[in-house]
Amino acid sequence: MSLRVEQECPQCGGSLEMDETERLLRCSFCSVQSFLSNTGPLHFILPRRQPDPYTIYAPYLRFKGTTYSCLGSRIEYRLADISTKGVTLPFLPPSLGLRPQAMKMRFAAPAFPGSFLKKSIPGDEILKRAAKNLHIHNETVLHQAFIGDVLNIIYLPLSIKDGEILDGVVDHTLARIHADAAPFADVEIDHYAWKPLFLSALCPQCGWNLEGEPDSVVLFCSNCNTAWQAGGSNFSEVRVQVTPSKNGDALFIPFWNYQVKVKGVRLESFADFIRITNQAVVIKPEWEDMEPRFVCPAFKVRPHDFLRLSTQMTMSRRYNMPTSDSIPPKNLHPVTLAHDNAGQSLTLILANSAVSRTSLFPRLPEIQFEIKEYFLHYLPFEKMSHELHQSDLGVTISQRGLTYGRNL
Repeated sequence: MSLRVEQECPQCGGSLEMDETERLLRCSFCSVQSFLSNTGPLHFILPRRQPDPYTIYAPYLRFKGTTYSCLGSRIEYRLADISTKGVTLPFLPPSLGLRPQAMKMRFAAPAFPGSFLKKSIPGDEILKRAAKNLHIHNETVLHQAFIGDVLNIIYLPLSIKDGEILDGVVDHTLARIHADAAPFADVEIDHYAWKPLFLSALCPQCGWNLEGEPDSVVLFCSNCNTAWQAGGSNFSEVRVQVTPSKNGDALFIPFWNYQVKVKGVRLESFADFIRITNQAVVIKPEWEDMEPRFVCPAFKVRPHDFLRLSTQMTMSRRYNMPTSDSIPPKNLHPVTLAHDNAGQSLTLILANSAVSRTSLFPRLPEIQFEIKEYFLHYLPFEKMSHELHQSDLGVTISQRGLTYGRNL
């Protein structure tokens, strides 16, 4: 279940509501579009039952996404949505439970009265928790990856009243303060003033309105045929390649295409990829000169489908697909998985592609990927019953799975 966030329009101040996965905000009052461009964890605040200008905000780490673990000769994965306290205060609840999903939150901002406690527990701790409950029995984890929304921070409001520390959401007593005690003495105040950063959704090149779905992380300009992603205080252009279709009703599905440099194993060409993964295909001479590229979905999808599609699309490099840089004006599936997050899957793709895993998996801890460049590749898929089919590559995607992925 996704979080709901109350937010004022950055342009007119009108009251709006957005889902935590949404990045493109459309104001129903002034019709202006704004794009949430923060990099790193987003910061949310749970609502108080009663206002208190001396509120103390305790940070909780929240992970939502998929954990992948490479073990002896297999890959285990788990969808997770968990929270854990981000400071070592014994009286705090160990997690927020279902509160974030049940309540409407707000973005943290310097304007909120009170003090924000500084996170003292590293983000790795919640990632370790997210990877638990997999079918791991005294096995060495050779590689792990975390893909999805990954890590955000949610603040629980606290109050001090009549010698008690209160949970500000329900006004429940968490602890009594004994004489001369200083319960927050070992916790630092966070003076970093985080706030949501919204950019006006206008094309940096021509000033036209950028287009996309609410959960899109890449926006398009139909006027100058460009694509843009946000990162901090501005937009940066995304290179796009499109395989054309003769079917006017085809749905164009996005995939990230990475050119990589690999350490720890010899992987300098597509032919090397075929050798390492022990594929049952005859290596063609021209593959020796083909640079190694890895491909994965640029959209959220179930873990087993993500691995399958990544492997199939990376193997599809043996086919020569025509491309152009002309972005279709319609039927584009939104890009909902950012390139840097999707890029965490490169070792997984190599591992999942291996036919003989017993020889490759022990080498995984030594393998490191460096992304040299990337681009977005749109491929046409035709609707066939309950599936989408890419006829040139023989790749299929469940329409229901594609819809389900929008809610991950």
